[in-house]
Amino acid sequence: MVETYWEMLIRLVIAAFVGGIIGYERELKGRDAGIRTHTLVSLGAAVITLTQLEASEWVLDFARENTDLPPVLTTDITRLTAQIINGIGFLGAGSIIVSKRSVTGLTTAASIWAVASLGIAVGMGYYFISLSGTLIMLLVLRVIKNLFRFDRSKQFEVKYKKRNETIQYLESCFQKYHVTIVSTDHSISYLEDGTSICQDSYSLNLPEQFNMMDFIADIGEYYTILEIKTIKTSLDNWN
Repeated sequence: MVETYWEMLIRLVIAAFVGGIIGYERELKGRDAGIRTHTLVSLGAAVITLTQLEASEWVLDFARENTDLPPVLTTDITRLTAQIINGIGFLGAGSIIVSKRSVTGLTTAASIWAVASLGIAVGMGYYFISLSGTLIMLLVLRVIKNLFRFDRSKQFEVKYKKRNETIQYLESCFQKYHVTIVSTDHSISYLEDGTSICQDSYSLNLPEQFNMMDFIADIGEYYTILEIKTIKTSLDNWN
């Protein structure tokens, strides 16, 4: 249990500190849930945890003073902390954006949930667990992505005319930029004047050091190309 008000203050400050560290990393990534959000989540979790500890201690003291009541008195120091984990899921879900084939904010949602656990650990007085957890979280957020390289995926849509001729040109551009086609969807719209407009959707794996702007500019120079669009995929947004 918490013995002094100074101990409470120290725990709250540490909780805010460890949450702020993770939030700072998210801020560097340009995420909306940054320093303030993560600091408040960790601090709030610590406040609730300390409140639960104080309430449990009061129940125990009351039971000692009233020896005829203990059989009907119960306390559970994990009740409120369990609700923190459940409740924080709503905040994390709010940071996830799903648009077409793109999912944004998964890592930030996970960091918010994990920061709540850090606040609980600090509130309980488990400093080693909380500080070690903070360090490991930073390593996961900043280092692991650089250690494990995954193929970068991109959804690429192009609208054009003169199908056969344009397909050959697109394939030559893919080869030129060392782009691998994972899957393709084709559609054709027939106009009243007898002409047709084609729209293809490509799922592409991109090489490292790939310059999308040069790639688009090169394709867009061809006279049959009418429109080009790129859509981020989940691998782009798990940051």
